[in-house]
Amino acid sequence: MRAAFLRAFTEELPIKIAALVIAIGLFVLVRSDKDAATGAFVRVVYTLPDDRVLVSDPVSEVKVGIRGPWTRIQALDERELEPIRIDLTKSTDRVMHFSESMVTVPAGLRVVSISPTETKLDFEPRAVRDVRVQPLVEGQPQEGFRVTSITVEPVRVRIAGPKRIIDRLDRVTTRPFRISDATGAVRDTIALEPPARATQYLDAASVTVTADIRPAIVERSLDGVAVQISGLSRLEGVLEPRTAMVILRGPSDLVRRVSPGSIQLTVDARLEEQRPPALFKKRVDVAGLPSGVAAEVLPDTVLLSTRRRHE
Repeated sequence: MRAAFLRAFTEELPIKIAALVIAIGLFVLVRSDKDAATGAFVRVVYTLPDDRVLVSDPVSEVKVGIRGPWTRIQALDERELEPIRIDLTKSTDRVMHFSESMVTVPAGLRVVSISPTETKLDFEPRAVRDVRVQPLVEGQPQEGFRVTSITVEPVRVRIAGPKRIIDRLDRVTTRPFRISDATGAVRDTIALEPPARATQYLDAASVTVTADIRPAIVERSLDGVAVQISGLSRLEGVLEPRTAMVILRGPSDLVRRVSPGSIQLTVDARLEEQRPPALFKKRVDVAGLPSGVAAEVLPDTVLLSTRRRHE
């Protein structure tokens, strides 16, 4: 039984192998000739006019149905399909129709469907305008400092788009320009806010913004500062009052550095030294202040009483 089974496979083996090869070839041939279908996406590229703006959202790709031999369908790579190119420079149509003939496929294949079959086209007149740039400042300088100026370069930019939108524009803003906790000048390149739909910047889409930050002018009071007498040697003097308040005004960083011990309040009594003892009204002078800091003394005059010095 087993021998008969083996003979059935081994007898006339070359003829059987040849028959098998022919059968496989026929299968491949029939399979390759079998009609098959697939789908692919094809990009749509538009050439737009210079004097009009497309304000609708046209179709950016279409789906096409493709038929052909199975082997060719299997070899198809949709990334190699040429985009559909539409010239709208002279078109006045409100609707663009797509057809199978617009799509080019490899030889042996054919386009049998396309979706969507149309797209809406809405145009508006194009306008160009120079508008000023408004920086959007975010944050505050460190306490005791202030922003003295904000400058932008360039001051104006050109923007193009639908006339009805461009005509209403008077400025464009930047992205946030941060100056938080700054104690000196801040300079940065800042992008402009994205333009409105269907509009575009014709110049650079960023500007250079500079913030000039300086110490703020502040006021600080020092009370109970002693008033000294200068210029007496023969006479003795007594002041009333003997202390005064000093109000400092100037840049915050300088005013903060002033201490009560660094300020000298004096009364010049050199002329009174040559006179008989008496009561005089004298102006209080202030010294020891850093450059840029002003001071007001309250009271600004005191009474000087002189008397002969006891031996």
